Amino acid sequence: MAEQIHYRPAEAKQYRQDTLAEFERLEGRLAEINGLLDELYDSGLIRWLKDFAGAFPQISHIAVESMNTPQGHAGMRNLLVVAQQLGKIDPDQLERTFASINAGMTEAAKPARDDTPYNPPGVTGVFKLLHDKELWATLSPLIAGAKAYGQARRQAGDEQPDKRDDAE
Repeated sequence: MAEQIHYRPAEAKQYRQDTLAEFERLEGRLAEINGLLDELYDSGLIRWLKDFAGAFPQISHIAVESMNTPQGHAGMRNLLVVAQQLGKIDPDQLERTFASINAGMTEAAKPARDDTPYNPPGVTGVFKLLHDKELWATLSPLIAGAKAYGQARRQAGDEQPDKRDDAE
């Protein structure tokens, strides 16, 4: 029986130019994917994801059981309320507010110094505090916020029946 001839013309062994360019792009992408996989493996993330995927039935069972309690229902409802209220706040305003809170907490955490002019204020110190414009400029937003909070609480109380009346 005759043996098959394995001959190909020289032109058939060469790739077209656009095919070569596509191979080069593919090689670069494969190298990036391999590098990413190596990094993920070295960091342990792939092992963690594999373990998590293997334990997913047990994890989901525990999550569903804990959510199917009165505390779980209340927690989910509270999270929804918080998410709705956060949606009403301008993100820039919220960022400024938290930055201000952080600055205030940082300042409040510092130990009191002996050379503080209001330590202890005494009667004359209290009188000086009443005329301190910087202090009032600082307290005014807090007072306005407390007033708005109290007004909103009163309005919410008018809309809903008082629970203490039901208990009696």
